[in-house]
Amino acid sequence: MPTKNRVVRALVVDDHRDVAESLARLLQTMGCAATFVVDPAKAMDAAAALDADIVFLDIGMPEIDGYQLARLLRQKYGETILLVAVTAYGTDEDHRKSRQAGFDAHVHKPVDIKIVESMLDTVLASRRGRDR
Repeated sequence: MPTKNRVVRALVVDDHRDVAESLARLLQTMGCAATFVVDPAKAMDAAAALDADIVFLDIGMPEIDGYQLARLLRQKYGETILLVAVTAYGTDEDHRKSRQAGFDAHVHKPVDIKIVESMLDTVLASRRGRDR
């Protein structure tokens, strides 16, 4: 879990407000600095403002889908950010498209708390590797 001086900064992007807000609140209870946006067009600005370590992205959103956002985030931040697809899309083709778009993980809604904890541990482990 995050420590006070190593807070994980998490962004949730989902066009369904209740889904986005509930995941962001869960992340906050886990010690993260977390926020959410429901307009995918605002995701890039929100990620920059937060200096996000991890972004949880819905795939099926209007105007800009999660695949497009993942590509944009990967282009801007490279491997310094963890991208998690949080979606109801679960076919093998959906998983393949996620990998091609640059996602690090593909999880199904509703997200299991243990999976969220694992993602946060991954962020912290990658930080430890960079700090050496």
